[in-house]
Amino acid sequence: MQVQLIDHAALLPLYLAAGTAVLALFAGRFAKACMMIGLGAAAVAAVSLAAGPDRATFAVEAWHSYVADEAAMGASALFAALSVLVAAVSGRQSGEYWFLLAVSAAGGITLAGSRDLITLIVALETLTVPLYVLVTKPGRDGAEAGVTFLIASIAASATALMGAAFLYAAAGTVHFDGLAARLAGADPGLVAAGAALLLGGLAFKLAAAPLHAWVPLVLERAPLPVATYLASASKLGGAIAIIWVVYFGLEARAGTSTGLVVAALSVASIAIGNLGALAQRRTVPLLAWSGIAHAGYVLAPLAVVATAAGREDAGTAASAAFAYAVFFVLLEAGAFAALTAVRAAHSTEPAGQQDDDADRRTPRAGLRTGGPKGSDVQADAGHAGVRGVGEGGSIAELAGLWRSAPVPASLFLFAVIGLAGLPPALAGTFAKVAVLEVLASSAVWLAVIVAAGAVLGLAYYLPLAGTVLLGRGAAPAKGRFTTALILVGLALLAVTLAPQLVLDFTTVSR
Repeated sequence: MQVQLIDHAALLPLYLAAGTAVLALFAGRFAKACMMIGLGAAAVAAVSLAAGPDRATFAVEAWHSYVADEAAMGASALFAALSVLVAAVSGRQSGEYWFLLAVSAAGGITLAGSRDLITLIVALETLTVPLYVLVTKPGRDGAEAGVTFLIASIAASATALMGAAFLYAAAGTVHFDGLAARLAGADPGLVAAGAALLLGGLAFKLAAAPLHAWVPLVLERAPLPVATYLASASKLGGAIAIIWVVYFGLEARAGTSTGLVVAALSVASIAIGNLGALAQRRTVPLLAWSGIAHAGYVLAPLAVVATAAGREDAGTAASAAFAYAVFFVLLEAGAFAALTAVRAAHSTEPAGQQDDDADRRTPRAGLRTGGPKGSDVQADAGHAGVRGVGEGGSIAELAGLWRSAPVPASLFLFAVIGLAGLPPALAGTFAKVAVLEVLASSAVWLAVIVAAGAVLGLAYYLPLAGTVLLGRGAAPAKGRFTTALILVGLALLAVTLAPQLVLDFTTVSR
């Protein structure tokens, strides 16, 4: 009997993340420290593997289910780092919280190296399922957010599984290399239906239209640290899943059907996301709607890899999409982490553990929130679940942040300006240039839409930055988590000054 050979070195980051989850479940008061140390070790192991030769394991003939190359291990390290960041800004939580966060990180690490449909979908669900619990906080709003996320995710997962089943029926294999080799002779209608269903289901994880409606509600009503994770690591998982499927599995043989599906998702996301963000007066919903537009920018290069014009340079297009996703989630993580640091203490600490400054960290009584019909909300220091108002508060509440909390304000401004694609936060600029460079040579019409969307984004990003920098009002809360924010700021500064660090590890190849 032939025994399957397993490359345990390639699986080391996954082993460390899974072991960390188990340890966090039983570590009691030391669970947070164990989780952060364990995932930090997983990130170091992934970087070490990325610096060495490519590895692969779980082989079927010449096809592998898990690959540890530079792109996969770079993404694994990023998943682990984002989870550590969320832990750092989460305050005091129960041991189960750290267990669920570590399990989700393990799913992301598995997803990064996946090279078949089964491994990819199971890893993506492992990344997502713990979030059903994490987004649900006490109160009616928290329950509504949890149920909304659960139902939408189940529907999207079922859609993706149906698409995977169609592709398996067409090609007779679930491995990406096998799909690329066998789809040419398959029934075109079956391939088109499978690609549309699979990509439509995966688009939910990236929060791309039309499966986007859950994002503003869930992000606003989830605890801010969990919203940070949803806006960064969870979206990175969706982006990687779509990029891997399109480039490794569908690009070579699926014809124009894949390109049409991705182009439709991209254009719809850019239009809906920007228009939705323009109408917002609360901080988290604005970032949520703008994130939908950024999902469209991630998808735009992938729209050309299945066309005749883009097929010759498919690797460059996939790399541009991957690079944009990395730049985007880093900036989103910075913005949400800074927002978490200046909001009320009860947003990150259990009841009874707030400090004496809680009264200065809550929204002012009678403040107009910009919600439906501009209703006034009487805020209460002991209750974050006021109906219809999330922990992120209104944009107006950030007025004066630059004077009262310069560290989180600086990080927030840098992230927002980067998302707008403006200097000095050049990380966002490089991301958009990478996408436009690909589109300019193969889909000029889509490049025009991306550029128009970026310009429209200035209409809400610049006023948001202006409120933080120039606004005058009652001083918001003093910043917390200073060390974590400084480290995130240094990371964003590094990718701004040396974007090649990101562009190198996001280069994908067969």
